[in-house]
Amino acid sequence: MTEPATQADVAGRGWPSWLWPALAVTVILASLAVRSTIEQRQSYARAVALETAGDLWRAVDEYRWALRWYTPWGPDHGDAAQALRDLGHRHAAADPELAVQALDNLRSGLIAGRSLWQPRADLVAMCSEQLPPLLLRVAERRGDPRAVGPAKTAFLAQLTAAYARPVGVGPLTSAAVALGFVLWITGIVLAVRRGVDAAGRWLPSGWRWLGASTTGFAVWALAMWLG
Repeated sequence: MTEPATQADVAGRGWPSWLWPALAVTVILASLAVRSTIEQRQSYARAVALETAGDLWRAVDEYRWALRWYTPWGPDHGDAAQALRDLGHRHAAADPELAVQALDNLRSGLIAGRSLWQPRADLVAMCSEQLPPLLLRVAERRGDPRAVGPAKTAFLAQLTAAYARPVGVGPLTSAAVALGFVLWITGIVLAVRRGVDAAGRWLPSGWRWLGASTTGFAVWALAMWLG
């Protein structure tokens, strides 16, 4: 006579336990990627419409949002970056305030999109080089005392030093971002999978996995902020 199947036997015929965290991470990453791509396309479309209408300041802001919604395959990320670069160069002589806004938003938008790497690092370096003299010109036009007389050279050196700070993502930061994210999501999945018994009662192991998930989130957020 055949022995009745135990709960462990039934569970053993299902998916491997490691597959659930992997599936959860995949679904979350896919959802984030889809949302980022949609938001990027919408922001870029609004920016193009505003630039066409002559509303350049608002267009610059929308181009920045298109950069911030970064995915490696984003269809409009490169076009948004090029648009801000062109606006900065085109208006540098006649309207340095707008040029500063365009290049600064190009730089900050690209930096905001970094994670394990810095997207379009060459453009970040270009902005860091071109912004200090532009900011000096803006200060001169506004009558800033730091931009006239003997203080001018020191003020330009101060601006140059501020933009010379490294903005790349180091290997330790990249590892912390990746490991923190994986631990965050895996902890949640395993808290649900292993922290609840067959009767729906919460087990002590569930708190341990939730603690691991919280630690992972803290590591991920701290690495993103410090990086």
